[in-house]
Amino acid sequence: MKTFNFKVLTGGWFLAFYLWNPHQIKKTELENMLPKKRWKILNTDVTRSVLDVILDNRNLPPEHLEPFKLSDRLHDPYRLPDMERAVERILQAIEQEEKIIIFGDYDVDGITSTALMIYFFRKVGLPVEFMLPSREKDGYGLRPSSVEQIAAKGATLIITVDNGITAHAAVDRAAELGIDVVITDHHLQEGTLPQAYAVVNPNRVDSDYPFKTICVVAAVFKLVYALGQKLWLQDDYKQFLLNHLDLVAVGTIADVMPLRDENYAMVKFGLKVLAGTRQPGLVELKKISGVKDKVITPITVGYFLAPRLNASGRLEEADISVKLLISESDREAKDLAAYLDKLNRKRQVLQTDYLNHALDSIKNDPEEMEKVIFVENEKWQPGLIGLVSGQLKERFSRPAFAFTRDEQGNYVGSARSIDAFHVTNALTHFSHYFLNYGGHHKAAGLTIAPEKYESFKREFIDYARELIRKEDLVPELVIDTVVDIDQINMTLAKLIQEVGPFGETNPEPIFMMESATIREMITMTNGKHLKLHVQKGNQIFECVWWNHGEYKDVLSFGQQVDLAFRLTVNNWQGTERLQLTLEDIREV
Repeated sequence: MKTFNFKVLTGGWFLAFYLWNPHQIKKTELENMLPKKRWKILNTDVTRSVLDVILDNRNLPPEHLEPFKLSDRLHDPYRLPDMERAVERILQAIEQEEKIIIFGDYDVDGITSTALMIYFFRKVGLPVEFMLPSREKDGYGLRPSSVEQIAAKGATLIITVDNGITAHAAVDRAAELGIDVVITDHHLQEGTLPQAYAVVNPNRVDSDYPFKTICVVAAVFKLVYALGQKLWLQDDYKQFLLNHLDLVAVGTIADVMPLRDENYAMVKFGLKVLAGTRQPGLVELKKISGVKDKVITPITVGYFLAPRLNASGRLEEADISVKLLISESDREAKDLAAYLDKLNRKRQVLQTDYLNHALDSIKNDPEEMEKVIFVENEKWQPGLIGLVSGQLKERFSRPAFAFTRDEQGNYVGSARSIDAFHVTNALTHFSHYFLNYGGHHKAAGLTIAPEKYESFKREFIDYARELIRKEDLVPELVIDTVVDIDQINMTLAKLIQEVGPFGETNPEPIFMMESATIREMITMTNGKHLKLHVQKGNQIFECVWWNHGEYKDVLSFGQQVDLAFRLTVNNWQGTERLQLTLEDIREV
């Protein structure tokens, strides 16, 4: 292995190397990793109100903390393009009792959107069927072959959710077969629109929707809102919408949408609905996930519920998750939730194996790494490659692509990117290489014919080498404010929660305590985690540093350190106590 000067590397570069091969790192080299990231401290004036600082840092107005009605924060559904045409066509189908197929997607946004449409038609009293593509057999989106299957069922209307914006061939085939298509999607428009009856998408080129970064379950919520206004009394449709905000919250969080504007409002109310839901599917999903908290947070959804809903589409068929969410039977829901949990455990094992193989193929010297990572393995399941690219992106702080091969030998890839690099915009410069592609700022999917793969890979690496700056690859820890010990208390910890729910673009606040003295260190869970007690002034604070147990031999009793932390309330067996959840440590 080539040797290099660890001290000249940033914490982020070195941390990536450590995570790849920890047994080669000595104690003295671990010390050089602190801090792990480059700290960006937004406020150092401890005389300012902590809440005011948090709001200012997020460009949130003071009224953000005031109570509000959900309807006051929602935009008019009819500002979405083609909403009027979509409502008109669906009302016609209801009146004439047409055969309708909901064509969804295999991720959580597509799953929750499909479930919400089915709940709507149940209330209307019109039976509908749903179809989801197989990730491995069909790939993403509506295809002509799927349309032909739908035609064989006698359907006259297809409603797509979370796909369709690029489905020109499928929509044309539907027209040939006498089937209308209403598209609901949120992916970026590439070129002309399909010739569908309606294309409801906030990201259409001609859209003037005030807040474009909603996911499809939110767009479907708006569609149901508009339909409900035509079909039901005000109290009825508003109660229906409120009852199903849990699906909107789950889909929005899982799709990593910014928790701003109407997303914030829908998620804030939706999490409360989720906490008290009586829907058998969500009740059993929470049980099997070990979720017992009365307060549900985006972390609960992102780390416990969403992975299980995603597991079916990653390893088998996403229909299982839809069936769970729409189940009306406690027994069926319990069985389906247990099966999803089993799939999720299998997914975790495979993901670890794939990641280890990926890491083996990457150069172990960070100085020699390209600014974008490519890994491939034809044996990987398509449903897991996004997790591999995501973990590589997190470990090495740079865009990452993971590829497998489909039955035709094509390279099927998933990309994850950093803030400084809009991966989908970058891919548009290489669209001539792709059989299909699409995505967002920090995530994309693509399929490439085998004979074009190496050329694309080489040219994209060159492109990234020119566009991405070295400083873009250094992970940054944004700290809201330095705090004094008198400001760190249970009252502040609970007030902070009112700024949430926290998530994309509304991150949970991170604070800094200067010059604390380490008084005790204990490892937990067989050395995996680290608990510290630190002192500043006359106060002792309990800290936990998840997944950093190895630092017990690096830090020392009596050492002075700066702490970057989240302020949390640890509720253990009904007893609440203040806890500092560490993000990083800096030696004084």
